[in-house]
Amino acid sequence: MQFQMIKKILFLALVFTFSTQAQKTKVACVGNSVTYGTAIEQREVNSYPSQLQELLGNRFEVTNFGHPGATVLKNGHKPYWNTLHFEESKSFLPDLVIIHLGLNDQGNNNWPMHKGEFVSDYLDLIQEYRSLPSSPKIIICKMSPSFSGHHWFQEGMRENYLEIQAKIDIIGEKAGVDIMNLQDPLYRFPEYYADDLHPTKEGANIIADKIYRFVSGNYGGLTLPTLYGENMVFQRNVPIVIKGSANALDEITVHFNGEAKRTKVSKHGQWQVTYPAKEAGGPYKLNIKSKKSGDINIFKVYVGEVWLASGQSNMDFTLSKELHGSTILKDSINTNIFLFSMDGKAHPSNHTFSKEELLNCNAKDYFRSSGWSNKPDSILESFSAIAYSFAYNLEKELKVPIGIVCNAVGGSTTQSWISREAMEATNETISLLNDTHLNPLVQPWVSERKAKNLSNMTDFGVTARHPFDPTMLFDAGIYPIKDFPIKGVLWYQGESNADREELHSKLFKMLVADWRNQWNNPDLAFNFVQLSSIERPNWGVFRDSQRRLLSIPNTGMAVSSDVGHPTDVHPNGKWIIGKRLSNIALAKNYGNNVPYSGPLLDFVNVKNNALEVHFSHAEGLRTSDGKAVLDIEIAGKDKVFVKAEAQIDNHVLRIWSEQIKNPRYVRYGYSPYTNGNLINKHGFPASTFSNLGMID
Repeated sequence: MQFQMIKKILFLALVFTFSTQAQKTKVACVGNSVTYGTAIEQREVNSYPSQLQELLGNRFEVTNFGHPGATVLKNGHKPYWNTLHFEESKSFLPDLVIIHLGLNDQGNNNWPMHKGEFVSDYLDLIQEYRSLPSSPKIIICKMSPSFSGHHWFQEGMRENYLEIQAKIDIIGEKAGVDIMNLQDPLYRFPEYYADDLHPTKEGANIIADKIYRFVSGNYGGLTLPTLYGENMVFQRNVPIVIKGSANALDEITVHFNGEAKRTKVSKHGQWQVTYPAKEAGGPYKLNIKSKKSGDINIFKVYVGEVWLASGQSNMDFTLSKELHGSTILKDSINTNIFLFSMDGKAHPSNHTFSKEELLNCNAKDYFRSSGWSNKPDSILESFSAIAYSFAYNLEKELKVPIGIVCNAVGGSTTQSWISREAMEATNETISLLNDTHLNPLVQPWVSERKAKNLSNMTDFGVTARHPFDPTMLFDAGIYPIKDFPIKGVLWYQGESNADREELHSKLFKMLVADWRNQWNNPDLAFNFVQLSSIERPNWGVFRDSQRRLLSIPNTGMAVSSDVGHPTDVHPNGKWIIGKRLSNIALAKNYGNNVPYSGPLLDFVNVKNNALEVHFSHAEGLRTSDGKAVLDIEIAGKDKVFVKAEAQIDNHVLRIWSEQIKNPRYVRYGYSPYTNGNLINKHGFPASTFSNLGMID
């Protein structure tokens, strides 16, 4: 097997080195409608084989042998075996065969009955080409994406697709052939699909480019991931994995803090080395040397604590606009804090996107990265006030380098930050994913803003995705950084989902589980901000639904209702919110003995004609102004609430009303703009709460 691999590598090297003296290398693209170019305008020049020809150049002869509807299965509804294209592909006597089949085998007219034959039929197909006089090299492809909008998807195709992808791995191992995964990155670009099965010209270009890179070994030389650069921070106390891409089979030498490690680049252009976990420290020098394409030097690398700050506009609210921003920028600069900003190139404010903005509305181009900074510069001024406050107060206690990445986008929806893999796992979210226009589950202003932003798409001839669309911001802002270890997430979002609290709760739980899965860390800390106060319908109910999300393990919630504004959705008192988040992290994620929460509803007892409300974090329960408890209500079994009288007695809140003889329910802070004044001895405000649902 090793001799065969060396033989293949030498063959490709000879092709590229002596191509001017040798005959053209003949490439047969075998497949179905995706290879053929169905749904692609001018497919003769825009299908992936045609675009591959352009990329490879005149040293190659690439021919398209795709047949729409074709199956690997000999007993399928349209076996490739029985087509003229199959015979022509063999007569072509190729030097290289690229096989992309399986999409039609997943249909319920094929897979349930004949799936047991798939592996043997595919192996037979490979052998048919291997037996040719030209003895071609064979590459098989994992299937290109098949999206959930396809009418078969919820009829079993989802499961069939995954089964076939797994079997292709088995086939590659049994046959000893190379496998290319066409799922990635095309899965992140649904806008480059004509329907839910067939890529457009742009999608075909992604396939062609990926195959070109694999065949040529040209991955653009030595490059590093998004979050690498001067003043970067690695997470302490976990293995330090340093990785990147380079041309295939290149040799990489990494020097980190004087220790050298060597590795070879894979055929897929990837490399990585692993150093043991380190305590906090730095700066260290990182040198990465490629034998073929030069060096990259990063002179200052730190090891400390790394957090991601994400969400929508209140997380994106800048330090320069903070209530005490000018003072903070003058007196509270800490050079042991390192900031990395990912800013959207098309801000979804109330305007029509320009052509340039539309061209940036895709997973590859949407975010502009700032690089790392620990200086009082424009990055700091325009950085998240909450995130900087968190980092400042965290560093003050931990005394280690703090790295914080912010990629919040104003107005963004919860569903825009969840992966397609997760969204395609439930019927409700599949509906949300594939029917975004005026979907009743989406707040009307969100749909209206999207329509306004994208209104010039047709005029400019651009296909774009909106940042509010499901999965868009995951694809653009989470997927590129998910392999960089972090301690946890700070999350401030919900304004764009506040009208649908039940749906939001499902989406939020999905988001947390999804990100923990993406970072391969089931205990990833996830600390969020409860929405503030404003005169908007349903915000009291929504805040209570957020409180209930604390049932998710290893989460924390910072209350912000006491620093809201009756009409401004962007109150400017952000420093205190960051401080509260830092207390949560110190207590729950670092084990420090610090207070971190206001009173949280524990249970309610009925005593005579009153309710006794018990809390956790209730030490020193009192009101912030020394006056009566405000925004507190009581109801009987009819759930008709009236204003309650209240008395605080030894950390317990006793409430009653002359109008309610048999009380059952209490709610506090339910006014959208609440003046609720319950706090504990540490000054932390009580969360909006109710016992609705606890005793129903």
